[in-house]
Amino acid sequence: MNISQLKSRYAGIQTKLKNIDTDGCLFLCLCTIIEEITGKPADIIGIIQESKAKGWLGDDFNVKDSLELLKAYTGKSWNRKECKTLPAVIKDNEFSIEVWKKKNSTAKHFKRRFVDTLINSQTVKLGSISEYYIYYYSV
Repeated sequence: MNISQLKSRYAGIQTKLKNIDTDGCLFLCLCTIIEEITGKPADIIGIIQESKAKGWLGDDFNVKDSLELLKAYTGKSWNRKECKTLPAVIKDNEFSIEVWKKKNSTAKHFKRRFVDTLINSQTVKLGSISEYYIYYYSV
């Protein structure tokens, strides 16, 4: 990668990423799905930049269109269902994300069953799973 490309990717990146620790949990969960599907590390910086440019991701890392984001980076058509309990069987084309909430709070935290992208999440520590997002593609 040449200096011009690096400059455009990294100029102000730390400032741009300041909210990813509190607001980017769903986005990072989607990146783990991309990596599971493609079998290779995701270019998170590139995904952030394109997703913001396309309107799939807000400046605060609020995911505005998870289905289009997943489609762009996996080449598959996606759907999402929301369940109060985890299905007994998760199929090979399904990927679950836990939605955590603290009692008497509107704040949510998203995590995969096998990893939490936020160390020592207070929402997980003091809350409970309110539902599951099951992302799935057509086979």
